[in-house]
Amino acid sequence: MKNRRFIYGSFIMIFMNIFTRFFGFTYEILLSKILGAEAMGVFQMATSLLMFFLVFTISGVPTSVTKFVAQEVSLNNKYNVEKIFKTSLTFNFFMSIFLSFILFSFSEFIAIQVFKDKSMMIAVYLLIPPLIIISCSNIIRSYFYGRKNMVTPSVSQTIEHFSRFIIVIGLFFILRPIDPFYGTLIAILGISIGEFFDILWSIFSKKRLYNYEIAKPDNAWNSFKTLSKLLTFSVPLTVSGIFSVSLNFLNSILIPSRLIYAGYTSSMAMASFGRITGMVMPLIHLPFVVTSALVVSLIPSLSEQIMKGQYEDIKKDISLSIKATLLISIPLTICLIIFHKALALNLYGDILVGSYIKILALGTPLIALQHLFLGVLTGINKQTSSTINRMIGMSIRVFLIYVLVGNPKYQINGFFISFFISNLFILLFDIISLKQAFKFKMDYLDLIGKPILASLFMAMYIKITTGNLENLSLISFPALLFIILISLLSYIFILILTNAIPKDLFKRIFLFKNR
Repeated sequence: MKNRRFIYGSFIMIFMNIFTRFFGFTYEILLSKILGAEAMGVFQMATSLLMFFLVFTISGVPTSVTKFVAQEVSLNNKYNVEKIFKTSLTFNFFMSIFLSFILFSFSEFIAIQVFKDKSMMIAVYLLIPPLIIISCSNIIRSYFYGRKNMVTPSVSQTIEHFSRFIIVIGLFFILRPIDPFYGTLIAILGISIGEFFDILWSIFSKKRLYNYEIAKPDNAWNSFKTLSKLLTFSVPLTVSGIFSVSLNFLNSILIPSRLIYAGYTSSMAMASFGRITGMVMPLIHLPFVVTSALVVSLIPSLSEQIMKGQYEDIKKDISLSIKATLLISIPLTICLIIFHKALALNLYGDILVGSYIKILALGTPLIALQHLFLGVLTGINKQTSSTINRMIGMSIRVFLIYVLVGNPKYQINGFFISFFISNLFILLFDIISLKQAFKFKMDYLDLIGKPILASLFMAMYIKITTGNLENLSLISFPALLFIILISLLSYIFILILTNAIPKDLFKRIFLFKNR
């Protein structure tokens, strides 16, 4: 019965991720159309600023909570489980208050130096509520993950996206036409709206499911020991997060400025940045629907297996996760390349986005595997290695952006080059770190060869059935979705013929054998 509940919970999590991603993706598309490329670029800069401050509270501590809660649950130390929750929640709350004070104090400086507009101080103020709410909601969510309760946080995230979608898009509809400046402020306010409903559900669920008094045992952790364990484990992840977000935030400033240096106007530079971050990246990150579910399941599962010395099981689960990631990301890459014009016109009404999609689609498997390996390395206590890998990769990206994007010969192509080179380095370093930890061989024909073969068959099927691929840019969105669906069925057909999908694939993904 316990195994069945876990299978059911994991299935619900993946399903809810797809449902949530649908709302999130639709919201991003509508937001792009309403705001336009330039205002979308400003909104992305605001979210980058928020992430810069959030990284101190959500990059390491929540993952530590998931890991230690899973360990203490496996040892049936209920008191320690609740101690971890209360200590981490208190720490994140006061840390977020401190960060909010800094954000408020430097609001004028940030508005002038980052947004180049003093009136954007209002936008900076609107980032304070989500800074506090997200810092706390991530702790609650991680607590549920540690208990292997995947359903509750999945529902809370669905509520977050649904409420934000309804309220923000509703406001845009009521207030239309709306000035891009006020539209950007509403979009930033929408972050708080969604997160507010998220944390309400999470708090209610925590009290309903795990609200009980526990006698203090002899081996109980005190607050100091609990915080010490959490921070010791989270420091490498936090350092990695700070470094990564800082460089991403630097990129959000560097890319437009270097494009201007290379000959773009200010409006053209911001529009190009908005197209990449607000329109193309949501498509490139679609595999995260699956990999995020795998990562959340892997971290507590691998933590338990490490404690029990089940190394062969660890190798099998890691291999399975890699296979599932590639089975999703490789055909998505082919679809994005083939349908790049149709997607750009149907989703955004912007043909320039199509050329960006066609190029960046090749990076989809890279970033999907990176996301997976980050969770794997964390689960096997190699978070320091993953931190170093990402610091090196992101440093390379910033250097190449500065050198290439500002060169009139490359301009925006300089970003594409830096994107691929930095991601390749990170992935290569992650693979080396993983192989150093566990000496296992990967079946490259099964992991990579079969998905590529099936994807090529899918591409041929699309070519044969549509004739001229250029005509795809003229079809309606419902017709586009139908063609993509039929194409994916042809992909799955070849996977079945080549035995690329084992009979127990989904059972093993959901269950991870629940050891």
